Amino acid sequence: MADSTFYAHKQEAEAELYAKKKEAEGIVTLGNAQGAYVSTLLNALGNNYTAVRDYLMINGGMFQEIAKINVESVRGLEPKVSIWTNGGDNGGGITEGAMGMKEVAGVYKMLPPLFKTVHEQTGMLPPAWMGSLSDKSS
Repeated sequence: MADSTFYAHKQEAEAELYAKKKEAEGIVTLGNAQGAYVSTLLNALGNNYTAVRDYLMINGGMFQEIAKINVESVRGLEPKVSIWTNGGDNGGGITEGAMGMKEVAGVYKMLPPLFKTVHEQTGMLPPAWMGSLSDKSS
């Protein structure tokens, strides 16, 4: 009985060893094939590593995957786009000194819509020292 149990365990261990050896041989063969593939690409593209990298990324669908990930990351956010301007050029005959102040005023005019957009998209309110949102809708 002991001999048969020993023999069964020995056969099982040998089978596992054989399977692991075959798996390792397969990995080595695959690695060699991939190395030959990359080497052939590198030679075909004039030893330009960047071109090989770009080709492999495009051929492997990496950019499509990145696009899918980006789409999923913003799905349901309903992002809003706001465009702020400072009123254009000096077409109104404003003096240079006043034009500089107009730029500063433009920054302050831009903050409320910016705060509102950030609040709508994230739920975050600006710190009290920076300003607050009005109750009126625009």
